[in-house]
Amino acid sequence: MKARFELSGFKCLTAKDGKEAIKIVKKEKPSLIIMDLVMPEMDGIQAYKALKADAEHKHIPIIVYTAQPPEVVVKKGETAFDVVDFVLKPFDSKTLVLAVRKILSKEG
Repeated sequence: MKARFELSGFKCLTAKDGKEAIKIVKKEKPSLIIMDLVMPEMDGIQAYKALKADAEHKHIPIIVYTAQPPEVVVKKGETAFDVVDFVLKPFDSKTLVLAVRKILSKEG
């Protein structure tokens, strides 16, 4: 996924787990986050909640990337997710790049 985005002209930052993702977001202030829900240390639901609870970062659009249907994810999170999109695995990277371009064009 990272290579596809970089070939499409995006700068990509990656994290191995939710804790690292939060540190990167606080330091780099990305325009958009694509977050897998299955991660070690801190899963995507916990990382999502931590980011949305932080006034400085809660505005950053998040695309949830998961093999689970959105209704299962929302139920697990015990609250409605304020995400711009759910991308179900397996996914087409071209479609994901187009979705990111569309979201970022609305944000800018």
